[in-house]
Amino acid sequence: MVTDEHKNRLIEKIKSIDDKHIIDEIYRLLEVEFDDTVYLTNEKQKAEIAEARNQIENGEGNDSEEVFKKARKWLKK
Repeated sequence: MVTDEHKNRLIEKIKSIDDKHIIDEIYRLLEVEFDDTVYLTNEKQKAEIAEARNQIENGEGNDSEEVFKKARKWLKK
């Protein structure tokens, strides 16, 4: 249960943030509508998810900016 104390602490924390990027991210999170849909996955999908998580943990993924750069380059072809 969320109490007024929790809300007030959060508000005070947000007021103390000077970084525009963090404020933008908080705003983005608050705009998100939460989807509590439960997705059922088969064994193959679970294995692929596990592999993707391992790749991320090992630094084998690309950050979003790199992906956007590659997509822009690809779209120009």
